[in-house]
Amino acid sequence: MRGLGEFKRFEFCYNRVNGGLPDLFTRSILLGMVLFMFWFTFSSAQVRDEDGPLGEWPDFTPLGYITAPHPNYPETQTHLYGDWGGIVGEEFIFLQDGLIKLIYHSYHESYMTHHPHTEELLADWALGYDKVTKVKFTPLALPGGPYPGSAWQHTDTPAYIQHPISGEHLLYNTVRPGTTYLHPEWAGLPGHESSIQVATSADPPAIGMPFTQNYEDILVADLWWEEGWNNNGVIKGGLSEPTPVWVPHLGKIRLFYRGLHGSPGSYWNWRISYADSDDGKSGWVKNPVPSFDPSDPSNPAYRWPLPYPEGFSFRGSWQAHCTGDSIAGGVHMILCVSNQNYAGFGHLAYYWSPDWGDTWLGHPDNPIIVPGEHPLGVPDTGFQRTPTLMVDDEYHRYVIAYNSGHDADEPARRHTHLAVASRPGVSTEASELPVEGSFRLIGLDVPLGDAAAQFSFELPERGHLRLELFSVDGRKIAEIEDAHFEKGQVSLSWNKTDDKGRSLSSGLYLFRVRLVTRNGRPQTASGRVILLR
Repeated sequence: MRGLGEFKRFEFCYNRVNGGLPDLFTRSILLGMVLFMFWFTFSSAQVRDEDGPLGEWPDFTPLGYITAPHPNYPETQTHLYGDWGGIVGEEFIFLQDGLIKLIYHSYHESYMTHHPHTEELLADWALGYDKVTKVKFTPLALPGGPYPGSAWQHTDTPAYIQHPISGEHLLYNTVRPGTTYLHPEWAGLPGHESSIQVATSADPPAIGMPFTQNYEDILVADLWWEEGWNNNGVIKGGLSEPTPVWVPHLGKIRLFYRGLHGSPGSYWNWRISYADSDDGKSGWVKNPVPSFDPSDPSNPAYRWPLPYPEGFSFRGSWQAHCTGDSIAGGVHMILCVSNQNYAGFGHLAYYWSPDWGDTWLGHPDNPIIVPGEHPLGVPDTGFQRTPTLMVDDEYHRYVIAYNSGHDADEPARRHTHLAVASRPGVSTEASELPVEGSFRLIGLDVPLGDAAAQFSFELPERGHLRLELFSVDGRKIAEIEDAHFEKGQVSLSWNKTDDKGRSLSSGLYLFRVRLVTRNGRPQTASGRVILLR
């Protein structure tokens, strides 16, 4: 650390001048200097924007639950999954190819539905089953494989990402390999110890199109807070609930997941951390310390383990979903902070990480969605579970999908609910792009056809400038410039291609520009680019 390094350099110089060790008084002063340097270094590194992503905290409002055309009466909307959907939940929502896609779990298999990317969100979702035969379509992933193996018993909590560099489509699931897969000494005991499987496809996820499950790309429990335990003869724990995020400045996929750990006779603790991978399948490097630990008093979620009414006596981070946001520069997380299995519970909370998963800031109004608090939300006779969040820059909104649960004998009352919050919009007009200091965008010209686009900036001093382009779902498409420039006006040209030299089609794109000057403080701005061929 900087403080210890300064101490050693100071002591070395003192010894050379005085021919020996400093006296006790001097060493006490030096120690005080070290502690001050350590505090300064640590506190400076922890300074965060307390106003939420893009300067404000999202305020979510429930909309109701999603529906699909009735198989026999197309003019009538019906429950999306009908009586053939089974137990439905653990949704994952994302934007792709002009569609809002939703991957969900039904009877330990992964299925998909979709909806046109429009402002309206609730009606006309695709059915998850054949409307004539009432048979569910082929799942994207399902239990199977060698026994005992990685997915022979259970497959749930699906999550998806397309690798921005390789283009490969990756589908993650929690799998329950049985008690002998990681701990042979537990053979014959009931329960499970979960791990995480990666399935692949060369094509985007589509209804009825299965991914390839090779049962080899597995992330397993090997840290103390991940390992399951023998709870009086029943095995619990392991890894669960993966959600992948592309981290632009690292060029890696960061997989957030939950580790479930406990001890005999105790209540379990859920903690969240992440692992990084170049290809999203192998070579995982874990962060060994949980970055979100409700048992830590310094964590903003520490109040949830407290007794009611201060908290929910809930020692965990249940069903957390993380969403990367390249425009805001961080990660959104939505999760349950009370037990989902009781009427009126399954409170949803929101957290924001401005450093991509190491520091978490809690929404000032947590929990943000509570059963019974909104007429279009889940009633207080039900509970909420499995939330997932999507960033939608075209309609300037965040969208949360979450599952409602009721009495087990009433499967038709299990719905996928939606809630929305406005997202600060950015204008393509240069005069309306507020930027810190005097750094500003002074011009943006995007001509029709194949002619190059021009970005013009005014730099208040010499610095390093990076200009990047993103899709509306946050995937980095192109790095237009990354270089040092002198003070004054800078004009950058872009040929309307991605990083692989492929021409981009007409549509809406997002850009972010970042300037770092000699004082080291970054200045950023973002906006929209509309291409018309």
